[in-house]
Amino acid sequence: GASSCRSLVKRSLWPLPPELMDDDDDPVIAGQRVYGCECIQQMGILLRLPQVAVSTAQVMFHRFYAKRSLRKFDVRYISLGALFLASKVEECPRKVRDILNVHNHIEQRRAGGKEPLDIYSNRYGALKDRLIRAEREILKELGFILYTEHPHKFILNYVKLLTVDEGLMKKLAQHAWNFINDSQRTNVCIKFAPEVICCASIWMAARVLQIKLPSGDNGGPPWWELFNTRKDDMDAVCKRIMALYSQPRAHFVRLEAP
Repeated sequence: GASSCRSLVKRSLWPLPPELMDDDDDPVIAGQRVYGCECIQQMGILLRLPQVAVSTAQVMFHRFYAKRSLRKFDVRYISLGALFLASKVEECPRKVRDILNVHNHIEQRRAGGKEPLDIYSNRYGALKDRLIRAEREILKELGFILYTEHPHKFILNYVKLLTVDEGLMKKLAQHAWNFINDSQRTNVCIKFAPEVICCASIWMAARVLQIKLPSGDNGGPPWWELFNTRKDDMDAVCKRIMALYSQPRAHFVRLEAP
């Protein structure tokens, strides 16, 4: 079941020795995580992949970097490998050629160039090799445990329990969905249960829309307790999402190995 799969995922996330760990509070490290996840999102849109495949790729990306250092493995290629693998896991596979063409298009657009990717060129061969190698590294580090449960799946049920107004329900769900998508650019997805991230996103959406949710002031439990979520966990997730909005635009930085 889901709980046994979750415990397997947790056991596959044994941390690195402290001296090899990336510093979560280092803005350059955080920026590279954001950059890699934005690459996945942009490629996913151009490849017309469903959001579940993009989210699965982003979780794989974060799980990989929970065990390996950003200084050793280039985010540009791990993001490629994660998306390629996730498209297969979520049963919407894309061809290597299509993924590499989209990757090239995004890289060229960022650099202000327009050079197409010739599938018979050395550059294409080298890029394909990096993609296949990245996929292999991800599979090795994740121990072939590819199960992923996303916060998105809880939104509608939670929102239906919190408001009866159909219009508000839709607005609240849409805003929460957007906050969840933003959260995937940080590694909260491997630090907190999906239910917690869903609650944090609903709470932020309610604040933006100025919707009052049951807070427990009238003697009943606060709404987040209905979903087995603790306020301090919810606050921690909100803080990480909010921090995204004050960061400068993410760009690739070549990190030096320690």
